[in-house]
Amino acid sequence: MVPVGTDGAGAWGCRVDPDGGDGSTDCWTDNSNVFYYMDSGGEFRLEDVDKANVRSALSTEYSPTNLAIHYDADPVFSGSAETDIVYQEGSKNLDADSAGVTWCNGVGSGRYDCDQQYIRIRGYGAYTKGRVCHETGHAVGLQHGSASQPSLSNQDTRLGCLQTPSASGDHLGSNNKDHINAVYPAP
Repeated sequence: MVPVGTDGAGAWGCRVDPDGGDGSTDCWTDNSNVFYYMDSGGEFRLEDVDKANVRSALSTEYSPTNLAIHYDADPVFSGSAETDIVYQEGSKNLDADSAGVTWCNGVGSGRYDCDQQYIRIRGYGAYTKGRVCHETGHAVGLQHGSASQPSLSNQDTRLGCLQTPSASGDHLGSNNKDHINAVYPAP
């Protein structure tokens, strides 16, 4: 979880990232009530199968934690009450070897708080439940093994869907659920 230490990942806190992120995942959503939106039009529109993977990952992996997951049918993209997570499909500004990315575009009031995060995952089969679980993990503060304290292999099974690379059927895992519940109070 962020913060992970006084040096390296997590040392500087959350900051606004460029579109498509910069590889830094030093943020977490700003409260236990998580409102999400799935882009439904334009360049980053999710297809029905992708939306089903988002709903499945959120309901089976994140709803059993202290996070209260809510779909935001009327998303807010600016101001102090922005929709927490916006899911997109596309490859714009993704590194060639990345299946997805999470980035903050609205820093919250705390050191690690992000008021709004974007998750962009490639199409053409990359938008799996495991990938959604992985990128959503970053949005709530979970890290890759190499960025954690103590450092773990990125393939350590305790990382669940935060293993890198992640598999389509990966689950959040009890270790990650424990970390989420330790950080976020039950709403």
